[in-house]
Amino acid sequence: MRILITGINGFVGGHLANYLFDKNRNDEIVGVDINTCNFFERFQGKAENIKLVNIDLTDSDKVEELIKDFKPEQVYHLAAQASVSESWKNPIETFKVNVFGGVNILESIRKYYAICKFLSVCTAEEYELMKNNGCAITEDAKINPTNPYAISKAALDYFSTTYFSAYKIPVFVSRSFNHIGPGQSERFVCSDFAKQIAEIEKGLKEPIVYVGNLAAYRDFLDVRDVIKAYYYIINKGKAGEVYNICSGEKQKVSDLLDILLSYSKTGNIEIKTDNLKLRPIDNEVIFGDNSKLKKHTGWNPDYTIKQALKDTLEYWRQKV
Repeated sequence: MRILITGINGFVGGHLANYLFDKNRNDEIVGVDINTCNFFERFQGKAENIKLVNIDLTDSDKVEELIKDFKPEQVYHLAAQASVSESWKNPIETFKVNVFGGVNILESIRKYYAICKFLSVCTAEEYELMKNNGCAITEDAKINPTNPYAISKAALDYFSTTYFSAYKIPVFVSRSFNHIGPGQSERFVCSDFAKQIAEIEKGLKEPIVYVGNLAAYRDFLDVRDVIKAYYYIINKGKAGEVYNICSGEKQKVSDLLDILLSYSKTGNIEIKTDNLKLRPIDNEVIFGDNSKLKKHTGWNPDYTIKQALKDTLEYWRQKV
């Protein structure tokens, strides 16, 4: 199998590449990423199976050349500017990266290898979250994005399903809720908490964890279950369909912080609100319904929220 993973050197892409390598070591995996830092150390011993191509996906000529030459049988399109807070600071760059990059791949597939399966990794941020009334969100919920990141992903979502309808390219769309797990950037809430606790334990900062909105309820899923869902969707799902990737449960952010603090080796840690960590627009309760994913593919999660948090904290203990 010839597999292309965009964003391979990111948090999710790295986990996915290792998962696919373990599934079938005869697969040929090519990863695209503009960030090459520590790539070869990360995939040490796997160089014959996992190769890196350093191109900008907004360069249509480079993307066409890659698809034409490699002719991937599956594309996992993960590459994105994935931070909501960053999207408020740089909305134009967010739209350029998240939309143009994906459309360039779809166009190249259409021209050179239209039987290629394409997984368009999108987000639950696309949904009309302000009016979900605290109920689990299903795939047929209204799309009404309220931040630049979500707007860009909604555009790619629609482009993807349109290419299935118009050109019969086997496209699959995932709308992912919150990911957590080892290797995640501190730009995301649980990883941010874990990093601060690890730094406190090492004496690198004062015993204060700075937080944003702790009252929010969110749906958190371990990254290792997320990439398993991607694999199940592209191999067992139905082309043209949209799938929520989520735990199906709501977790209060303050409860997740409490769990992480319970694992800490340092007592008497103070909690303080940092206004810079608060979003311009936030929603009280967001969680998803994963019944369609389970029904169509047979997927089920393997990791508990406690295990995910413990592994995230251990990752930061090693890193700091």
